[in-house]
Amino acid sequence: MGIISQKSKEEIKLENAKNFAEGKQKQARAETEISVNGKKITSGPVYDAAKAKLKIAGQNYKTAKAAYDAFITKKNEPKETEQKSEAERKAELDATALGETYVPGSIDSGFKGGSVGSGSTLSGTSVSGGFTGIAPNDIAKDIYAMSDADRKILAQNLKNAGYKVKVTGVYNDDLVAEYQSALSENQTRNITLGLKQGIAEFLTAKTIETSAMGTGTVPTVSVSDPTEAAGYVRSVFKSVLQRDPTSAEISKYSKALQTAEKKSPKKTVNGVTTGGLGNPLEFLTVEIQKLPEFAKKKTDKVALTSQSILGTAKANGVTLNQSQIDSFAKRVQDGTDIKIIDNEIRNIAGLGMPEKVQKLLAQGIDLDTVYSPYKNLMASILELNPESIDLKDPTLRSAFGPDKEIPIYDFEKNLRKDYRWQYTNNAREDVFQSVGKVLQDFGFQG
Repeated sequence: MGIISQKSKEEIKLENAKNFAEGKQKQARAETEISVNGKKITSGPVYDAAKAKLKIAGQNYKTAKAAYDAFITKKNEPKETEQKSEAERKAELDATALGETYVPGSIDSGFKGGSVGSGSTLSGTSVSGGFTGIAPNDIAKDIYAMSDADRKILAQNLKNAGYKVKVTGVYNDDLVAEYQSALSENQTRNITLGLKQGIAEFLTAKTIETSAMGTGTVPTVSVSDPTEAAGYVRSVFKSVLQRDPTSAEISKYSKALQTAEKKSPKKTVNGVTTGGLGNPLEFLTVEIQKLPEFAKKKTDKVALTSQSILGTAKANGVTLNQSQIDSFAKRVQDGTDIKIIDNEIRNIAGLGMPEKVQKLLAQGIDLDTVYSPYKNLMASILELNPESIDLKDPTLRSAFGPDKEIPIYDFEKNLRKDYRWQYTNNAREDVFQSVGKVLQDFGFQG
């Protein structure tokens, strides 16, 4: 007979469970390699916890590997040595279902063997032996006789293995039914794989399998490796503080991230993952924002934002009180683009202005820029400081009419009619020249 060449679902499941348990063992071993300032730690609470975790992981791996190896051994046996007649197999299954031990060849003699069991007993939360010899009613009685604490542990073990039970410690029919299901599954697996594992070993194996397949309820910890953690730290420092972190800062915040991740395990139930630390970048952002450097940068940024807003208001002839400035600055701090704030200020400046001016403001052009040619000419003719000319000045505003702007030449003539013109040197020079010409015309000057 040939050897089975394709992997069955059971083999794949057991192989995944073995690999998953092996990975957990390696991870646990790595966690025992604790160093502080280059010195390896070999004692203390953290080290003891890591060693305990490694021991459990080793036991889980041993159980998973044993189940997988037994399956492979059975799989590779010649079929003729493992096959039984349908009648023999049915007789064995019937005997097992009744909690009895099947004696090979007894099918012809009618002897099925007595209800001997294999040392199957309920003790707190575990059952020893390969096949149960306990009748269903006896199982219920034993579970009922447990203490609440023991029933709670049993329920938790069943839940970890993927069975649907409530972990309360209170006796209930669901707990009995799910435990009986576990016993039945263990019997089937023992027959299929040629094992003699007890229910405690079975539940441990099932817990590992369900975790590996992403359907269990056992919390798992995902910790960023040193390279990943350092990358996260660099990214957040550049984003929050606009600089690279020092080596000491990378070490400090990498450890803070890894510690937080270890304290927040993820739990996957029916393919849905809950819990966990969440986004490492968000965690580090909160931590780095606690630095005094960030508070100072934040204060400086608010000040710069306020100055920018005031500059835009002044460039558009808009007067803002402190409350308005603070309100605009807070919006920018909360994430609003400052360009949006600038456009809002320009919209205020455009109220009541000619349509052409409003269009220029909508394009992001400040009112000061729109009036700049007229403002400079006005400063020259009226001999004023350009900065002293208010954008609300009626003479300046007259440069733009309802339909179009006034030509520069016409605007200059209008400036000479402004009351301020008479106080300028230009005006006195014009008067002097006019008087001189009159005197010359009457022959008083040569």
